[in-house]
Amino acid sequence: NARLREQNERLLRWQTVARQLEAENRDLRGLLNFKSGRVPNQITVRVIADSGGAFVRSVLVDAGARDGVEKGLAAVIGLGLVGRVIEVGNRSARILLVTDLNSRIPVMLAGSGQRSVLAGDNSDRPRLLYMPGDLEISAGERVVTSGHGGVFPPGLPVGTVARVGSGEIRVEPLIGWSELNIVRLIDFRRPVDELAGPPVLNLDPGR
Repeated sequence: NARLREQNERLLRWQTVARQLEAENRDLRGLLNFKSGRVPNQITVRVIADSGGAFVRSVLVDAGARDGVEKGLAAVIGLGLVGRVIEVGNRSARILLVTDLNSRIPVMLAGSGQRSVLAGDNSDRPRLLYMPGDLEISAGERVVTSGHGGVFPPGLPVGTVARVGSGEIRVEPLIGWSELNIVRLIDFRRPVDELAGPPVLNLDPGR
């Protein structure tokens, strides 16, 4: 019985390790689907801690100034934008997620081209601000970065319209935040070749 209990404990530990590796592989496969359309500075990092301090919706990652991380870098997953770097230490950095109260991102509706600002309020679904009251918007419409301000390039996916009503428009981000394990930090602020196009997503895993 003692040997069986010991074997069972070992199997449970290996099962936990296997699940962690499975989640990591899923995240890495997702990042392979992201193509920036250019060759900016970029680094893949691991989330090591959840939010803390003044920023309610933020995460820490395991790379910092010694790895070339700078404030303002975009944080993306395979589907698109999840936030930006706001604090950098020597060995770690903090990413402000698009849902944080301090987050403001210039965006537009992919269908109509209507510009707006995606504003976090510490809920799971940020709001669209400064939208015309007579504009017809449907749930499921894609929301992408507009490129205004030069921090993010135009066309980077951010989420989809989740709810329209009660005088506000809510956006469903690209990921459940509890699933955020690995992200890629990309510097879109550097000048790039004029022939380089906007970011695109390769949704075909075979390519």
